[in-house]
Amino acid sequence: MLLTDLGKDLALILPMLILVEGLIGLVAWFAFGSKGGRGARIAVWLGLVTLTFWCGSAAAFVLLNVLLFTLGSGAAIVGAVVVTAFMLTMPFAWAIVVRHHDRPDVASQPR
Repeated sequence: MLLTDLGKDLALILPMLILVEGLIGLVAWFAFGSKGGRGARIAVWLGLVTLTFWCGSAAAFVLLNVLLFTLGSGAAIVGAVVVTAFMLTMPFAWAIVVRHHDRPDVASQPR
């Protein structure tokens, strides 16, 4: 199996896997969302990550093509590294946001 064949297979499978992840997040949200707790937080996190992957990959595709055809391959490589770093850290950032949002605010509690 050549590396190019693996890249083509991955390019076909990855969007389907992200779509399945989004559907699992949607089902989990409807199953656990009204009950609150850990299940709801996981469902929200999964939905946010999936949405960011879909929108981020579409925006990255446009951005990297603009960089490639206006500034050249060096700028596109730097852009690809930045996009990859963003996509790798994004699930952790959403986990922090979901965990922080779930905590009750001390200032808003009645005395």
